[in-house]
Amino acid sequence: MKILHASCSKKGQMKIQQMAFVLVALMIFFVIVTLFYFSVRVKTLEQNANTLKEESTKELVRKLASSPELSWSRGCDNCIDMDKAMLLKDRKSYVDFWNLDYLAIEKVYPKTSGDCTIATYPNCNKIIIVGTNIGIPSDAFVSLCRLEGNGGYEKCELGRIYATGKGITS
Repeated sequence: MKILHASCSKKGQMKIQQMAFVLVALMIFFVIVTLFYFSVRVKTLEQNANTLKEESTKELVRKLASSPELSWSRGCDNCIDMDKAMLLKDRKSYVDFWNLDYLAIEKVYPKTSGDCTIATYPNCNKIIIVGTNIGIPSDAFVSLCRLEGNGGYEKCELGRIYATGKGITS
């Protein structure tokens, strides 16, 4: 009888050990699943934050053309005054004014070459007002207007305005 009792005790201990291993394996499985869930959740949260920053930058690009610092004051809603933009290019006080990493205005048509300077204006292509291009900028089509000639007639051309918000990288 003692032999039977020892054999039952060993079987019981073996079942307890098996159950303990199964419980440890289940705990490890749930920890791995939880870590995977949180890593996916954090990644989604980062993407959502970048998406919100990009959308706010796109909205800002739409509003920039009508801001008093850039707007054409002769009755055009979505027109940029190129003379004002050239003056803003050299002003260091406007670097953090719009909270942007990059702000540029580019002439689409007629196509010319080179960055705008005082010497090359208005026969140039691009005015970089703020910074260097970091990431993929948001853009919008605008009219680029200026007074031309001695008579002061209005000349408007097709252009694009580009902007990248602070901290947006792609």
